[in-house]
Amino acid sequence: MYTYETFLSDGVFTLLRPVFFTLLLVSIILLLLILYPRTRQRMLNTFSVISLSAIFGIITVQVIYYDAIIVDELSFGGDPTSTTTALAVMVFTIINPILFFALKSKG
Repeated sequence: MYTYETFLSDGVFTLLRPVFFTLLLVSIILLLLILYPRTRQRMLNTFSVISLSAIFGIITVQVIYYDAIIVDELSFGGDPTSTTTALAVMVFTIINPILFFALKSKG
């Protein structure tokens, strides 16, 4: 039915999975930058951490929303891996600013 069949595997819509993995990877990189004191002092400030975390959260919510619309309209199955990855990104979105402020006030 479709000319490009690889976005569907075993009845599960997986086209947006790389977007979630990329957001997760960048969120983990931001966490690692926050954890290292030198990079936290030289490369990061409050505005950048809050902005990046907010942007990652907004993008994640939008992509999971559009993923659900596509799955519903095309009568495919949802992707539990994408949902779990989106939840992990949201956890990092909340943890990163909190950790940044905790480490900043500590020393």
